[in-house]
Amino acid sequence: METLYAYLAGAIDIDGRIFIARVHGYRRRLDGRQMPYYIATISISDTSPVVPDIFQATFPARRSQYAAKNRKQVAWHMWEAVNQSAHEPVVRLLPYLRLKRRQAELALTLINLIQREKAGSARPLTSEQEEARRLLYEEAVALNEARPNRVYR
Repeated sequence: METLYAYLAGAIDIDGRIFIARVHGYRRRLDGRQMPYYIATISISDTSPVVPDIFQATFPARRSQYAAKNRKQVAWHMWEAVNQSAHEPVVRLLPYLRLKRRQAELALTLINLIQREKAGSARPLTSEQEEARRLLYEEAVALNEARPNRVYR
């Protein structure tokens, strides 16, 4: 399995993404305050289904195929794991990541924070908990700024 994890980590380092997204929405708070929530994601996309299929076989999550908007371009394939489903792939690939190691550490920290805080999910997050998530998000955004998002047409 170590060889497989090293291969998959190399694929993530080169063509994959590990990021934290922030979504603004109302979280049914009594005070009506709008609270952002954060999503840790690991994903890879390619025009060939081979690598996304290996990820899906190893770490079952969301596997999608998209048709290009322009008929002259090829379809593309994607594998994506979000929050709790991203926990195992991030933990298993972390020792082998070279370029996206810090992003993986941040994503894993967020996943663990979310899991730990779910025990008292009936209570709203404290300002310290909100601040911890915001800081993780901001550092992940700064690390990923150098890499432009792919645009499939």
